Amino acid sequence: MIFLMGPRQVGKTTLSLDISSTYGNKHYLNWDNPSERLLFLGGPDVVARQVSLQEITREIPILIFDEIYKFGKWKNFLKGFFDLYERRAKIIVTGSSRLDVYKKGGDSLMRRYFYYRIHPLSIAEIVSPDLIEKDIRTNPKSIAEADWKALSAVVKKIFGDLF
Repeated sequence: MIFLMGPRQVGKTTLSLDISSTYGNKHYLNWDNPSERLLFLGGPDVVARQVSLQEITREIPILIFDEIYKFGKWKNFLKGFFDLYERRAKIIVTGSSRLDVYKKGGDSLMRRYFYYRIHPLSIAEIVSPDLIEKDIRTNPKSIAEADWKALSAVVKKIFGDLF
């Protein structure tokens, strides 16, 4: 599993969806969606049935679990899911800084995940790295499509061996 963590609006969901965009078999499940929350509450087997993990496919699916840290028993859920379906799915877990994997108590997730913290660096900061006097930029600049693709390629290269 990959844990993408960082502050709000830093691009965790966008990055995970971009990484998985080249896969035909991907599933995005968000705790904030009430119907998907019911899947999480049903346990690992319910989620596995929903995303058809019992079927043999050419491509191992990517599952994105977004905002799952809001589930009180998220660590137990992930441990159970990973232990049952480790070889049948690639898993990305996204969440804020509150996704505290080191918190005492509960089952350990040791050796089950790769932790990656995303820092809040915006495209505006990359395009125009000069300091500004105001809190809000008043001169936004767009980034060329080729530059965006290059930036995405670098991120995919970092995670390429994991997927």
